[in-house]
Amino acid sequence: MQARISEQTPKDLRGVRVLAPALARRLSVQPATLAGRDGPFGETPWRGDLEASRSVLRESGDRVAGAVGAGERCVTLASDCSLALGTLPAVARAEPEAKVLWLDAHADFDTPRTTTGGFLGCMSLAGACGRWNSGLGALEAERVVLCGVRGKVGDFDHAGQREAEGSAMTMVPVSGASSGAVAAALGDAPVYVHLDPDVLDPSVNPIPYGREEGLQADALLGLLVGVAARGPVLGVEVTAFHSDDDERVRARMTALLVEAVAALNLGAPDGR
Repeated sequence: MQARISEQTPKDLRGVRVLAPALARRLSVQPATLAGRDGPFGETPWRGDLEASRSVLRESGDRVAGAVGAGERCVTLASDCSLALGTLPAVARAEPEAKVLWLDAHADFDTPRTTTGGFLGCMSLAGACGRWNSGLGALEAERVVLCGVRGKVGDFDHAGQREAEGSAMTMVPVSGASSGAVAAALGDAPVYVHLDPDVLDPSVNPIPYGREEGLQADALLGLLVGVAARGPVLGVEVTAFHSDDDERVRARMTALLVEAVAALNLGAPDGR
């Protein structure tokens, strides 16, 4: 999806534009582009971003639900995690047994009551789980497995993280990513994967808001291989690829994200 939802710099749309053709070549598919607003970038209120993006979020959800309902595997790219406001409830409607694996350094569980910056992206999972009303539907929090969150007291999103910890979702720390805890939490249910690259350690993905003690590249790939091995994968969304200005770093991260999506083996009819 080539549309600015709530992210603050043009680098976010650049990430989508770089990653889409690379994934298309690897997966041998012709990508479909859903266009939306190309800015303005900057700090904008969440209510305004939601209303400006409502139609594109709804259409994204409809397309993902159509693919899931037809038994097709889908790969969706977007500039930020707000995409999930449209896609996660749609997946839940299309596949009642589906679970969601949310890979992210941030819980994205802020609400209008807890948000400190008014950033829609950091409210995305909470909205998708119905903790606040986006008008786009919701799925039950118990269907979510959240892995990689590592905020600390004093962080801008700590209140949202505490809300997530008190919810019915399953939370797996980075240390549990290679222990089989994620696969155990998912069981053999069909799974839809949300991948924010900031789940990676800043030594792998150097971004200004990176958080230490994240996943290394091999740990992420191993985790996704294990997810594909334990049951069907319905699809994956990759969001918030903040492409680096250094071409070498940008190329390395693009290649890693292509390998991450490929590790889910989405071309296989049964997801294995």
